[in-house]
Amino acid sequence: MTTLKPVDPGAAADLATFAHRVANFEPEAVIRMVSSGSVAGCLAETPFDALALRAVALAEPVELDVVVEAATLAARVAGASNELDLPPALPALRWATSLPPRSGWSELARLDVDEVVARVEQGVEEFKQRASVVAEGASLRAGRAALEGLATEIWDRELEAGVPLRLAHAASSYGFLSGSGAVVLRSVGAWWRLDAPNGAVLARSGLSLFAL
Repeated sequence: MTTLKPVDPGAAADLATFAHRVANFEPEAVIRMVSSGSVAGCLAETPFDALALRAVALAEPVELDVVVEAATLAARVAGASNELDLPPALPALRWATSLPPRSGWSELARLDVDEVVARVEQGVEEFKQRASVVAEGASLRAGRAALEGLATEIWDRELEAGVPLRLAHAASSYGFLSGSGAVVLRSVGAWWRLDAPNGAVLARSGLSLFAL
């Protein structure tokens, strides 16, 4: 069994909270744990055509690249010891996407967290206001397609520097935008990255994340 020992007190509990949020969106969801030293990256596929990422600094270096069940990971915090016992690894085929680059990112823009939160809230409110009108009188299938089209219209709008608002929507949904500070937008190759105070969201520009 592999045990992660984070540097920061409470980091294991924070990671378990992240895993719990991932499982709330999809009970069968998985998380890919990747580490080649003293930092572990915990990545999850999301309904936002993006990856959610939590990075954890480790007190003891670990080499790993495994896929685990999010719901099981959420239950593995070892009390006050601030350790996290990883559940058994799953077949690699449970992971559908390629990993984003680890280096080479260039900063595109820097925004205040409150500004980004406000943009997300505006998008959510617009969707609520327009949803009933868009789907009115339509069949279940047509109504669902209309709502999906509305969501695409709203969340594919630019947040800043060409980065779509859906990355901020994902960051908000996974609890990454709480607190104060800056949201930094970056890119490398075909990838976008939104770094928030409590995590990051990554997506491929111009391509579906899962069409790889």
